[in-house]
Amino acid sequence: MPLLEPWPELHAALVRNYLPHGMPVKLGSIVAQPDLAQTLAEITELGPEHLYGGKLGRRIVDYLATLGGSLTLDDVISVKPHWFDPLTVSYRGLELHVPAQQCGGFQFALTLKILEGFDLGRLPKDGADHLDTVYRAIRLAAAERIAHGNLGPDQAAAAMSDATIARLRQRVSDGRPITGPTEQWMPQDRADPGHTTSFSIADAEGNLVCMTQSLGSPFGSGVVVPGTGVCLNNHLHWADVQPGSPNLAKPGDALPVTLAPSIATRGSRPVLALGTPGSYGIPQTQAQAYVQHIEFGLPLQQAIEAPRSRLWDGRFIQAENRIAPETIAELKRRGHEIEILETGWTMLCGGMQAVALDPVTGVMTGAADPRRDGYVIAL
Repeated sequence: MPLLEPWPELHAALVRNYLPHGMPVKLGSIVAQPDLAQTLAEITELGPEHLYGGKLGRRIVDYLATLGGSLTLDDVISVKPHWFDPLTVSYRGLELHVPAQQCGGFQFALTLKILEGFDLGRLPKDGADHLDTVYRAIRLAAAERIAHGNLGPDQAAAAMSDATIARLRQRVSDGRPITGPTEQWMPQDRADPGHTTSFSIADAEGNLVCMTQSLGSPFGSGVVVPGTGVCLNNHLHWADVQPGSPNLAKPGDALPVTLAPSIATRGSRPVLALGTPGSYGIPQTQAQAYVQHIEFGLPLQQAIEAPRSRLWDGRFIQAENRIAPETIAELKRRGHEIEILETGWTMLCGGMQAVALDPVTGVMTGAADPRRDGYVIAL
């Protein structure tokens, strides 16, 4: 944790929380977090009020004050949960459900709606036509997300009108190079994608859960509140502060995030839970895996393992090196600016975890992405 060494007041608490006896963690190390265990036990016993106005909340606020922080207990108490219906779109006989409010779900859903107008399954898999079509749809969907600002459920549904989908499909088909943003309103530094976690779960009754959680940056803000084991995030840096941006953050706004956990149903039965980390690459890489699984019929594990790419602002793309050289050459000829990565497996392209459920047989299939730590466990 050398990044925090210049700030000893932060570094000591972080080391105590994450490094056994202050030594680097190695394969096979056991990381015990008794402070966090105690905090979770207290929340279980005392409920949410332990944070929202209770001892835990006061402890966090008081510690941040010693560091020059401005968070108050009233700020903590004022946080209220809100229930939103998901954004739901049809795709190849599935109903895809994603969070509708201030997240990457809109872009993911819009990408699939654009691609539904193309018979990708008849194209050579991972060939130039397949990848060119997907890349173009991703870039157009990202531009729509950025241009529309933080959409609520009704606005998101309206932004995916038949006329809009038809316009975007025509743009995919016209062959002209597409230049546009993928991150925020203004060009952003390429973020380190390694600090979000996603998992998917199915139970014996056929329920599916997909959850994606993020600390923001490496170890969040780097602030571990002593005695609690709680590491605070720094997700506020995702707020867009660029003048003129439709996403310009204002006081009281919900914070936009890139997360896009998803559940797909067929009829009324849940059949697929899929999510990934990856910053603004989340809606990109989930769409790529969906195409491999649904359009090309790959089993879930193979669909997640299939080569992927990460699109950035402009025309720039970073591609895993398992894509054929002749395909890359043709994609470059079509206007994509592609850098071939030295590895065939990079966390730049996510770390997808998924569970599929056959509604007829009840058979469950789990899949874990080799690009990051992840496992399939059956209990």
